[in-house]
Amino acid sequence: MKNKNRKSLFALALVSGATLAGCGTTAAAATHNSPAHSNGKTIVTFWESHSAANQQGQALAQVVSKFNQSHPGIKVEVHVTPASAKALAAVQAGDPPIMAMIGHQPQYGYEQANALVNLKPFINGPNGFPSQQLHQIWPAVWQAEFTPSHQQYLFPVDIKVAEFFYNATLWKKAGLSTPPTTWSQLMADAQQIQSKTGAIGLGARLDHNDWLPLFYSNGGHYYKPGHPGQLDLNSPAMAQTIRQVTARDNAPYTKILSYNTSFEDFASGKLGILENTADGYEMVREQVGGKFPVGVFSPPPGSTGHSDYLYQGLSFVIFKHASTAQQQAAWSFIKYFDSPQGQAIWSTVGGEPPMSQADVASVEKMAGSQFSANPGPYAGTAVAIRELESGHVIHKIIGPNQSEIDTVIQNQIQSVVQHKETVSQALSNMQKQATAYLSGAAVQ
Repeated sequence: MKNKNRKSLFALALVSGATLAGCGTTAAAATHNSPAHSNGKTIVTFWESHSAANQQGQALAQVVSKFNQSHPGIKVEVHVTPASAKALAAVQAGDPPIMAMIGHQPQYGYEQANALVNLKPFINGPNGFPSQQLHQIWPAVWQAEFTPSHQQYLFPVDIKVAEFFYNATLWKKAGLSTPPTTWSQLMADAQQIQSKTGAIGLGARLDHNDWLPLFYSNGGHYYKPGHPGQLDLNSPAMAQTIRQVTARDNAPYTKILSYNTSFEDFASGKLGILENTADGYEMVREQVGGKFPVGVFSPPPGSTGHSDYLYQGLSFVIFKHASTAQQQAAWSFIKYFDSPQGQAIWSTVGGEPPMSQADVASVEKMAGSQFSANPGPYAGTAVAIRELESGHVIHKIIGPNQSEIDTVIQNQIQSVVQHKETVSQALSNMQKQATAYLSGAAVQ
C-alpha cells in the first residue's frame, strides 16, 4: 500500500524521463528493454515503484549502486513506474523488463500469462540460500510468496506491518505516558487527547488492513480449521470485530481519513494518533518536519490476549523472456539485496523491517545507539521488528477472487457502521456473498 501521492511523482518521472538518484535509476521509457549486454556487462532492467523522492527509493538507489560497484559484470538499471500494473501490459506487448517488484495479488495475471520464472531452482541451487538461512525469514512473509498450488514466483523485499503513530506533544498535554494495551484503552486515550487538547483523537482507515488483523486477534479464522475451502466469517470473532469497528468509527473523537491526505492531516498537529503501517513512519516524520516528535506503538491485543499483525508488501519477480545470463544476474541482485548488507541499508535508510531474523543484528549495528529510541529515527523499524518477532503475524489471503471477497466483507462491515444492517444480518450476507465469489458462482 503506497501513498497515492507518489503516483504524481511517477507520472512526472514518466513525462520528464529524468535520471533519478544518480545510480542509473530512470523513469520508464517507451521501450523497456535495454540490450542484453553492453560494454561486457549483463544488463538487468528493473521496474519498481519507489520514487527517489521518498526514503525507500533512496535506499534502493544505494543498494543498486553498491551492487553495481561490487559486480562489475552486471549493471542493474532501475526504472520508476507502477510495476504491478504496467509490467503485465509490457508482457502482453512482448517488451517486459528483466525483473520487477510487484504486489502479491497481481501475480495471478502474470501466472496466467506464463510470464514469470519459477524461483525454486535459484533458491535451492548452488547460488541459492542454505535451508538454515531460509528458515530465518519471517514465517508469514515466506508463506505469502507461494501460490495456492505452492509455486514460487515471488521473493520478499518490501515488508509492511500495522503500526500507530502518535503526536508526542499532544500525548504529553493529554497526560498520557504509555501506549494503550487494549482496544478499549486506545479509544479512551483518543477521547482524552480530544478532550484535553482539542485535537482529533484518532485518525482511522477503512480497508482490510483495519479489520483483518483485528478479526484474527479476536480468534477469527478466514477459513474453517480443517476446511481450507470453506469460509468462516459468520462467527463470534467477526461479530466482535464488527462491533469494535462500529464503535470506533462512530465515536466523536475518531476521524476516518483518506490515505491520500492522512500524513498531511497528522502533520497539521491537529491529530493525536494515526493508524498506518511501518513504511509510513519515515514519510510521516518527513511531512511533520520536526514540528513535534512522532512516536510509534503496535496495535493492541484482541480477545485472544495477543495482537495479530497483517503483513503485506511487494516481492521480486524475474520474467521468462530474459536470457539465462540475465536471469542469473537478476537473481544475483536479489541475493545481494536480501543479504545483511543490503537489508541494513533498506531498513535504516528505507524505514522498513528486514526480511529475516538473521538480518536484525546488521540493522541494529548500522542504526547505532538511536535504534531503540521512541520517538526516534528508527522507531518505526524497531517496532515492526518486534511485531515480526512475536510470531503473531498473518499475511493477506491471496486468491483469484480475493479483491471481490475483501470488498464484500468491507461493505458489510460498513453497512453496520452506517446503521443499514444489524450485525447478524451483515454476518449472514457476508458469508453468503463471499462464498459465492469463492465458488465462482458470483457474477464477475
